Amino acid sequence: MSGSDAMGPVGARWRVRTAALVLCALFVAGAAASIRWGDPLERLVGTARLARPLRDAVPVRLEGWDGRDEPLTETEMRAILADDYVRRLYRNAQGEAVTLFVSFHGNRERGLQRYYHNPTVCYPAAGWSLAATRFETITLRDAGLEVPTCRYVFDKGGAKLSVTTVFKVDDEFLDESPRNKPFWMLIDRLQPDLDDRPGSFVQVQVIVPVTDGDESKAAGLSSRFLQQFGRTLLSAVQPGSGT
Repeated sequence: MSGSDAMGPVGARWRVRTAALVLCALFVAGAAASIRWGDPLERLVGTARLARPLRDAVPVRLEGWDGRDEPLTETEMRAILADDYVRRLYRNAQGEAVTLFVSFHGNRERGLQRYYHNPTVCYPAAGWSLAATRFETITLRDAGLEVPTCRYVFDKGGAKLSVTTVFKVDDEFLDESPRNKPFWMLIDRLQPDLDDRPGSFVQVQVIVPVTDGDESKAAGLSSRFLQQFGRTLLSAVQPGSGT
């Protein structure tokens, strides 16, 4: 019997086992790819819609606050390319003033790509200098939820603004823009996409002028405003159906 004949059965079994392992590997890789990528069309071009426009869903009057809309300019709209937004100046009986800005992207990827959708970019571009950054957690009592926030203080010619931000990417809350959080962006890109829904991207800004140099007073007013409007805002930015 020749050497090749003696190795025949062993070689055949080895080839069958190798082929099976290769097929298993290809199956696992294909399954992983389908989980990670799926059909990306809906995620890339789909848009989740809100049940009501933000201007209607966020009340003009609430908890003693009376608001007046301040629409964005065409240039500002081109910069953020939001699917919906509301910018409104609120005042109360004590003469305190707060500007609320909420923008909604019905597609998380499009929202994440809007680099200028970021206070640390757009305020300096308008001539403001970043003077301070503070992180804190605010409890939205009426919603039974704690949310991380970032409070920036910007200065221009002696005038100061306190800008408190909350970002919401799908169901996750962030204190500042994901563009300022490279580690978060890396982890987000490495995680598998388990469905093809477009997701959503929301930014909330609470803007308060700093009067008499009292930054703590402005911060307290921002926190109180967020607490009073918390449940209403969360309901307003909850996506409904997608298109």
